[in-house]
Amino acid sequence: MKNLLLIAFLALLTSMGGNAIGQTVRGTVTDSSDGTPLPGVSILIKGTSTGTATDVDGKYSLNVPGAQTVLVFSFLGFEAVEETVGNRSTIDVGLSEDASELNEVVVTALGIERNVKALQYSMTEVGGEEFTQARENNIANQLAGRVAGVNVSNVASGPAGSSRVIIRGNTSLQGGNQPLYVIDGVPMDNTNFGQAGVWGGADQGDGMTSVNPDDIESMSVLKGASAAALYGSRAANGVILITTKRGTSRKGIGVEFNSNAVFERINNQTDLQREFGSGRFQGDQITGSAVRPTTVRDGYDWGTQAWGERLGSGTSMHFDGVERPYVYAGDNWNRFYETGKAFTNSLSLSGGSDTQTFRFNVTDLRSSSVIPNAGFDRINMSIATSGKFGKKLTFDAKVLYSNERTQNRPRLSDSPGNAFQSIFALPPNVNVLWGQGDPDRLGTIPIGTDPALLSVWGFAEQEEYLMTNNPWGQNPYFSTHQLSISDTRDRIITSGSLKYNITEHLYLSGRAGMDWYTRRGSSLTPQGTGYSRGGNMSEAERRVNEINLEAMLGYNRQFGDFGVVAFLGANRMRREDETISANGNDFNVPFFHAINNTVTRNFGYGYSGWGINSVYGSAEVNYKNILFLTGTGRTDWFSTLDPSLNDITYPSIGGSFVFSDAMEDLPFWLSFGKVRASWARVGSSTVNPYQIQNTYTLLGAPAINFEGNQVAMASFATAGNNNGTIPNPFLVPLLSTEIEFGLDVRMFQNRLGLDFTYYHQKSTNDQLNAQISRASGFGSTLVNLGEMENKGVEILLTGTPVRNKDFNWDISFNVARNRNKVISLIEGTDILNVEEPRTRTVFVQHRTGQPFGVLAGWVQKTSPDGQPVFEENGAPVQSDQMEVIGNGIPDFTGGFNNSITYKGFNLSALVDFRVGGEIYSGTNVRLTQWGLHKQTLPGREGEEPLSVSGVIQSGTEADGTPIYEAFSKTLSPGEANNYWNQMGNRVQDHFIYDGSFAKLRQITFGYNFPRRLMEKTPFTNVSLSFVGRNLSILWKNVENIDPESGYSSGNGQGLDYFGMPQSRSYGFNLRASF
Repeated sequence: MKNLLLIAFLALLTSMGGNAIGQTVRGTVTDSSDGTPLPGVSILIKGTSTGTATDVDGKYSLNVPGAQTVLVFSFLGFEAVEETVGNRSTIDVGLSEDASELNEVVVTALGIERNVKALQYSMTEVGGEEFTQARENNIANQLAGRVAGVNVSNVASGPAGSSRVIIRGNTSLQGGNQPLYVIDGVPMDNTNFGQAGVWGGADQGDGMTSVNPDDIESMSVLKGASAAALYGSRAANGVILITTKRGTSRKGIGVEFNSNAVFERINNQTDLQREFGSGRFQGDQITGSAVRPTTVRDGYDWGTQAWGERLGSGTSMHFDGVERPYVYAGDNWNRFYETGKAFTNSLSLSGGSDTQTFRFNVTDLRSSSVIPNAGFDRINMSIATSGKFGKKLTFDAKVLYSNERTQNRPRLSDSPGNAFQSIFALPPNVNVLWGQGDPDRLGTIPIGTDPALLSVWGFAEQEEYLMTNNPWGQNPYFSTHQLSISDTRDRIITSGSLKYNITEHLYLSGRAGMDWYTRRGSSLTPQGTGYSRGGNMSEAERRVNEINLEAMLGYNRQFGDFGVVAFLGANRMRREDETISANGNDFNVPFFHAINNTVTRNFGYGYSGWGINSVYGSAEVNYKNILFLTGTGRTDWFSTLDPSLNDITYPSIGGSFVFSDAMEDLPFWLSFGKVRASWARVGSSTVNPYQIQNTYTLLGAPAINFEGNQVAMASFATAGNNNGTIPNPFLVPLLSTEIEFGLDVRMFQNRLGLDFTYYHQKSTNDQLNAQISRASGFGSTLVNLGEMENKGVEILLTGTPVRNKDFNWDISFNVARNRNKVISLIEGTDILNVEEPRTRTVFVQHRTGQPFGVLAGWVQKTSPDGQPVFEENGAPVQSDQMEVIGNGIPDFTGGFNNSITYKGFNLSALVDFRVGGEIYSGTNVRLTQWGLHKQTLPGREGEEPLSVSGVIQSGTEADGTPIYEAFSKTLSPGEANNYWNQMGNRVQDHFIYDGSFAKLRQITFGYNFPRRLMEKTPFTNVSLSFVGRNLSILWKNVENIDPESGYSSGNGQGLDYFGMPQSRSYGFNLRASF
């Protein structure tokens, strides 16, 4: 692959034509009103595509053919200026604001460029420069706080983890809710390869880690149904368009080098008790007492309990047979977690002539995580070329290649392999370094260990060095150095397009694109693991490709006061997904970890293929560029649906009115004003390949059941031993219908702006799993009965409080409020379970009439007058049924961004926030039950007393009604111990926290070296920046964890259970061009 790209790159270089160069012109472009330098001003040689742009100081330099050359200076919001070069070598230009025109052009659906005046919907564009300084492995996470109505959840899952991006709320109850990503017109697969759940697991990542920030020119978020309607059945969750960089015509080859060095540390949010050490409460709750470990057996059995005596005197015995002082052992987080490092180096070459341009980039990322023995490496290569043949035919082609290697993805949620849980669980008098064991095989029992200790532990040398008598209570070093979940992915995203201008107003275009990748994953549970002594191993390879072919006929013409922009097109999509896997259990030869060394071996194979054929069209009519009316339509034909009902049409209609252009005399404060409205219907491809068909499977020969009776050789593969899903041939994809209204205003010479949007979206025909009688041979069927709605508002405020020659200050503030309601589920059912944490005492549920994904759990029982009910020993009594105790979706999301430039210095800071929504902390449940949470101090010996008051059941009426009487009690230490354990089991609303937070998400502080310092060097621009991500939590309301501690990017939001602690990163970025 690397050789092919190199050959292609060399071929491009040899095809570049040269231009005769006459003279060099330099100068500065400023705002004529105050003399402020204008960066990013376009300077083109009139009649060509040759040109340049001003730097951060407003300066430029351009080679021109001769004295008759005319330069065109243009910048958004300013009137264009033309200057004839003549015999001048310096041309300074002042641009005047154009308050009456807003001719900004943005990229919209299908890559169509449209004037922002004509847009009948809301969209937001984020420049590529926002992604290249303070970086994230998964670039989707960098949208957090930048776009109104976009909720980005930073999943607590480690290097190369997945992202969760939700635009205007969730649209599907059980399907995917993340947007479609499109790169240069090519839909990109963002499949998630696996998530942690109730029984643990790892976040296997998604597609967005393939994207190289250095290739991004811009990222456009199409938020509503109208904006995304031309993508039809793939647009229900919104669309994010990624436009990559192209070359520019220039003299010679431009070179740009970017080097980024970032360091990462765990952001420890714990505040745990350090007064009491390892041990347990022994004896009766009234007469017993807390004791410390005095034998090896005690130390081994009580390894994750901090219910012992007060620290500070004497000694205690530990699991390893060593007696140590019974004192606080220090900070295990600093001992175990490392300083993560990430080094990114990028080199770009670009250039070209009037007829062809090119750009080549190679970027190398090498990183190690804060988790020992984990990391993520990536190599990206890209090549792009565009140009024209003659006057009518233009072309554009790109190839993006990535190679990703992820080492040892951390395990989350439940305890198998979860090093984070093991660190949390250590009592304050235990040092994690005592569990390192064999220095050559960390986390294992050293050779030569005392046989008496082996007898207590029940394990042999070189097996897992458990620090507690619980095979699921992983040794953290064994988890990070012996267990392994790793993967490698190679990916190519390529596209090519041609456009032929038949006449001045009529054109024909075509595009072909492909997203192809192969992913090899491996998982190892080595021999001697506590919970799997025999060990196991698996290998799997998945190959996915999607090919899109597209053709379009377009027309654009002005008829007096009326203008028409229209096109018709067709698309053919084909997707294939193939997987082959092998796994084995129980290794034969000790510690030789290979599948062919296992006792039992199996293989698997899977394949699916499907497609969509589409036709679409759009027509826009405008009157005097003031009033715009746009209608679109797309019909998709699905290979996955029954042929009699496999076509669905997705229409949209909308309009915009630029009232500021219609007014003869504008108020002095008004620069621009537009109102807009739209209606659209889009869909989501919720019906999977072969889902409507009953397929068969062959059983192994001889076909004998458990009773020894012969059975049929063939069966329905979908039956699943009476627990499968019977196919429904009448399934159709989800429909999403939305109306949107908006107001866009710019004031005081464009220095203050307001974008306001209201939307109301409704999902119908959502696919739900309905239980049926097992007498049918199946357990459930799929039906189109789900309905849900979202409605909300989005506000974007922009401003420039200060702008003068040396100083510029830009601010933006966005906030969004989305309100969601489940309208209907399966007939006769008002509750649908989505997810549960390992405590198994809470569910994420959909409930009719409630918001998406409420949290329901056990609470303390109350009497008819609302008094809490207790047992005689003071323990809480559990409620008779689960109640709604929260919702994991925030009420408000938003961000506040400041950007300041002073001469060559620049400073930007992004704060993003969430208000409302709850988080259920299973981590705090377990910390409480283990005696580590500070709330467990009251009631212990020598601490403040723990008292409870409420009622206690003293009897029962004849009809079974409970009789209650007043109750209050100060608990003994034993009763307090039991109280907190039962609180963790029975009272889940005690562990529901307000999920609101604000974070200093990103900060950059840089300096652009003056051009005069570069005159005698080969460099044209050099800048150096300090960069930081996730530096500080400005406010939060949850104890011991980060508010962003969810371990899954799926629909089960609001759950915390020993995910990876969040980290903060900081470093430097150097950029140089020549």
